Amino acid sequence: MRTLFLVLFTVYLALCFAAPSSFAKEPVKLNWVSFLPKTQPETGLLQKDFVDKVNERAKGELVISFRGGPETFAALDIPKAVQRGVVDIGMVFVGAVEPIVPGVAADMLTQITLDEERQPGGAYDYVLGMYKKAGLYYLGRSSHMNGFFYTWLRKKKVQKREDFTGLIIGGTTAAQPAALAWGCTYSSIQLTDSYTAMERGVVDAITAMPPTSWKDFGNYEVTKYVINHPIYTSTPRVFINLNTFNNLPRHLQDLLVKTFIESEKEMVGAVIRLNRDAMNWMVEKKYIEPIKLPPEEAKWYIDSAYKGAWDFQQRRFPEITPKLKQLYTK
Repeated sequence: MRTLFLVLFTVYLALCFAAPSSFAKEPVKLNWVSFLPKTQPETGLLQKDFVDKVNERAKGELVISFRGGPETFAALDIPKAVQRGVVDIGMVFVGAVEPIVPGVAADMLTQITLDEERQPGGAYDYVLGMYKKAGLYYLGRSSHMNGFFYTWLRKKKVQKREDFTGLIIGGTTAAQPAALAWGCTYSSIQLTDSYTAMERGVVDAITAMPPTSWKDFGNYEVTKYVINHPIYTSTPRVFINLNTFNNLPRHLQDLLVKTFIESEKEMVGAVIRLNRDAMNWMVEKKYIEPIKLPPEEAKWYIDSAYKGAWDFQQRRFPEITPKLKQLYTK
């Protein structure tokens, strides 16, 4: 009996001190969704420059998988889906985040660099606190391109401010203050409906899409002109469920944050290049004619868009907008 006990005890000890590989922990598995299809450049860049790098550097401890694009969640539903833990990580334009993080869309009006934004106690830290109140952890921008949104015109060629009066401009939330400031009527549309809206004349123009998306959606087929004076910075934002983030081991939290900061900078150059190439292709193929407004009209067009956006934010979020304006303007 004693011999049997010793044998069993020896086996027990052997199991306890077995090679760690025999008892390797299951990896932490997270999933992410995008408001754009997998084929869109913005989605592909985030996968390549952030997700793939995290998966490689985590060495099996953490695995992030792509769950889907707009066929999985509507853009406006992504922030709440992440907030509720239905999905772990989301990428969507900041206007969709604003219903649960009030006032945060002001960050598209930034005049500062990514490095300036990330300074301790600066804009990023302040906005991170805003996201945390909504149960989200803000990772950052999936791109930081100044002059991101163009106005794509179905038929009418505009040359002066009076030409904007009466136009129906469609787009996401970001387009609303600009459209109203230009004296136009605003119509909210899903980006996935942009081709149909232009083709059927539901809108006269759309403000809220960069050249890459316009080309990849095939919207150049129903567009005659583009105003070649882009406004605002790119608006896609990336965030993770706060509880999910907090429950990760500290070294994996650091891995996510540091890798995102690195990828954030890398994606800037890629986004600029992709948008330049997309615009050149549409112009060279003579699908679209660029409109260069006279200097005074161009200044009015851009200044009105920014003033309209800040005024729009101030009316809706008077408590927080002054602080954001101080952080994001020079």
